[in-house]
Amino acid sequence: MQDAASSGGPSGETVLLHVFPSFSFGGQQARLAALARGLGTGYRHVIVALDGDHAARALFDESVKAKFRTLILKKSSGLSLSNIWRLRGLLREEDPDILCTYNWGSMETVVANKLGPRVPHVHFEDGFGPDETIDRQRPRRVRARRRLLKKTPVVVPSRALEKTAAEQWGLKSVRRIGNGVDFDRLQGGKRGHNDALVVGSLAALRPEKNYRRLIAVFRAADYEGRARLEIFGAGPELDALRQAAKDDPRISLPGPTADAADAYARFDVFALSSDTEQAPLSLMEAMAAGLPVVATGVGDIAEMVAEENLPYITPVGDDEAYAHALAQMLQNPSARAAIGAANKRKAREAFSQDRMIAACRALFEDVQGRHG
Repeated sequence: MQDAASSGGPSGETVLLHVFPSFSFGGQQARLAALARGLGTGYRHVIVALDGDHAARALFDESVKAKFRTLILKKSSGLSLSNIWRLRGLLREEDPDILCTYNWGSMETVVANKLGPRVPHVHFEDGFGPDETIDRQRPRRVRARRRLLKKTPVVVPSRALEKTAAEQWGLKSVRRIGNGVDFDRLQGGKRGHNDALVVGSLAALRPEKNYRRLIAVFRAADYEGRARLEIFGAGPELDALRQAAKDDPRISLPGPTADAADAYARFDVFALSSDTEQAPLSLMEAMAAGLPVVATGVGDIAEMVAEENLPYITPVGDDEAYAHALAQMLQNPSARAAIGAANKRKAREAFSQDRMIAACRALFEDVQGRHG
């Protein structure tokens, strides 16, 4: 892997320019690391973080042809002409075969590309930040997505977002490509402790993940004081969450990890407390690792888990029901084992990483072929 330098691959090599609002640890970033590994040496990746955070580069194998660039843009409530000018320069300098943009935070790159050089473009939309949900979207952003992405191939991971993109945003080329996990990699984790019970989670620590809810619910559910809560990840909420948990020795936030298998091996129960999700990669990984799940019922989560796990998926905002579900899971070892086994079976059947890689490869080849 390389830091910023001139791009441009040898003849026959496809260069993908990926523009992320941030390349901190998260599901999108983990998916790209897996995709880059699966696409192989016929592809070269240039990964741009618009906030300068490249922490998730630790997820990339050394065999992957990738370099990482920083282009910190001016903060603006609307489109910034200076940002767009700089992004046009980036596109001309890197001269990629395909531009890949990610979520709303990369939309100025979409504008820059439309003004020239008009590189073949794929947009990946994985969901919303703390200020939006599927049921509560900003009209200005809906209009912008409709105008800027109308004919662009837009990849979404969930049925809910597929419907939103087609019906609310009016997009013409929406493709649902479900996330996938490397099932075998997730079987070899080391537990690393002898504690009886650990509730765990792994995600980017952003406000919409609402880990304050999980901390409060864990305290209510573990009234016997015999469990621990471990939340792995990095992000803007890390310091505040550590502060909220500082007086409780049962709760720890170790920071990010590049070894998801070892993190999941530490857990007895996987928990998500998000206000908004689509088809979370961490949930798929936890299921593949054989974990039972307690989660808020947002996005496609209720469809993703095994049928046996459904009673532990609760309505978002009903924290009393969430606490009850977590308490029941903690108190029932036989249920944990049975649900974990059912989730593992479903993960093996439903969340194929090879299928995801093949679908993305076919899309890139189609986009490149139509512009060749």
